[in-house]
Amino acid sequence: MNREEIQRMAERKIEELTPLIFDISRRIFQNPEPAFHETFAAGLLEQTLQNHGFRTRRGEGKLHTAIRADHDKKEGVLNIGFISEFDALPNGHSCGHNLIAASGIGAALAFDQLVKECSLPANSIFLGTPAEEGGGGKILMLEAGMFEGIDYAMMIHPCDATMVEDWSLAGQTVTFRFHGKSAHCAASPWLGANALAAATETVNMVNAWRSQFKDYSRVFPNITHGGEATNVIPDFAEVCYNIRSDNLEYHKELVRIVKTCARCAAEAFGVTVESEDSIAYAPIANSPILETYMKAAFERLGETVIPRYRDHGIGSTDMGNVSQALPAIHGHLFLAKENTHTVPFREAAGGKEGEDYVIKAATAMTLTAVSLATEPKLTGWKETEVEKA
Repeated sequence: MNREEIQRMAERKIEELTPLIFDISRRIFQNPEPAFHETFAAGLLEQTLQNHGFRTRRGEGKLHTAIRADHDKKEGVLNIGFISEFDALPNGHSCGHNLIAASGIGAALAFDQLVKECSLPANSIFLGTPAEEGGGGKILMLEAGMFEGIDYAMMIHPCDATMVEDWSLAGQTVTFRFHGKSAHCAASPWLGANALAAATETVNMVNAWRSQFKDYSRVFPNITHGGEATNVIPDFAEVCYNIRSDNLEYHKELVRIVKTCARCAAEAFGVTVESEDSIAYAPIANSPILETYMKAAFERLGETVIPRYRDHGIGSTDMGNVSQALPAIHGHLFLAKENTHTVPFREAAGGKEGEDYVIKAATAMTLTAVSLATEPKLTGWKETEVEKA
């Protein structure tokens, strides 16, 4: 069979799986769960995979909701991973992760059937990744070896436009805790060491740096504790900084600058400071080969693919870390004109728009995988594609 014939089969496979895909999307939408607590979603996905003959592996500890599902290893084939996210925000699935979950598993199941029926030189591997919304679940999965042996990985995110190019910011939160000495602010303020003064001076010094930050830097503070009463010199203050950049090395430099400001402010006011770093998200580095094949898949499905303009809006995702470690793609498919993380976007993700989206996303990923598996030039992928990613 040639590629076109297999792609038509792929479209029919997704049609056959449509009731299952809709059911998974709907049930996860109706049972939103926060990062690292996605027990319902993980159980639903794992059981579905087992019902279709996959061998599943769950993570441990914090990663107890992480899933890898595959079959016995085959030599000399492409191991293609389909990624599902399923954590919710406080206002529900306003980022559309129910759709990412359902489209990822739909593509994994459809491609697995094609591998068997068409004798494709590939393995279909499912990766259920928790805690994208700030928890860095994919980063922890990388560290735990749950991406081991994956040659290509893909996912598609709902958006207000269809794009295969992507860029995101390296992102990290650094929390500073200042410890001083309390005193009466009127009777004997000189006996105190003002932790809040050190925190606010940190903010002032970082603000003074802003005129010299490189483009696409994002450095924002939040003073989360500033004392208990207005008539007491605060002996404790806490400020959290969200630090982002489109360049991984410059991101590290920004973190160093902010930490230096905090340390100098603490010394100036006679207090101590300790810092705690969150997990660090890396920028996206999409695979050029996957961009080419996914673009063709989107266009086959009637989508208009636009470039990823830098003024389109930028966030951070732990898919960036995956794309830095192996050839991968974080594609975007139109769901609604509303912004993500909003109630209107959530309603689209749970409505008719979501049904249209999830089938198109699952089909696009399956078609992309078929293109990979039917491309003879990818025999030497290790020497070519990894260098590009």
